[in-house]
Amino acid sequence: MSGQFDPSTMMQTLQGFSGLGTPNYEPPPIHVPDNRSRAEVREDFEKKLEQLDFAALEELKEKTLDTSEPEEFIALKDELEDSLVKFLRFYRTFEDLNSEESRKVALKEKELKLEAKHDWASKFRLFFFRILASALLVFTLFGIGYIEHQYDWARLPMTKYFSPNVTQP
Repeated sequence: MSGQFDPSTMMQTLQGFSGLGTPNYEPPPIHVPDNRSRAEVREDFEKKLEQLDFAALEELKEKTLDTSEPEEFIALKDELEDSLVKFLRFYRTFEDLNSEESRKVALKEKELKLEAKHDWASKFRLFFFRILASALLVFTLFGIGYIEHQYDWARLPMTKYFSPNVTQP
């Protein structure tokens, strides 16, 4: 059998040199860079938080209580972190809505909206009467001009000096 190529002996030799022959060897994890924008990452995170509901939180609590080994806690770390983030957001929102300052601000906003509504009503009324007065003035001037042009008795005494015809020199 001399002269024959035996790949198994060659692989054993290579494994002996490289140290790859150990049975518990795990290749290093391949890091894939995340090329998404910050808005996309935030949107994905918000979607993950929306999926957390009361039943999911109860299930996570039961999983956490049932785990006894540190590796299992490490596996639950991301879920626990997300659920705590959601809980803190709800808590802060609840505190903000129940705070005295927030109530005062809401009351002040309602007062300002009501005041603005009355302010716009008075501005509209003023604007309407100004437009009406302007229209009446223009209508009156055109009416006076029409009457003066049509009737001789309505000619003003000084109009003979203001002729619309251009005189030629």
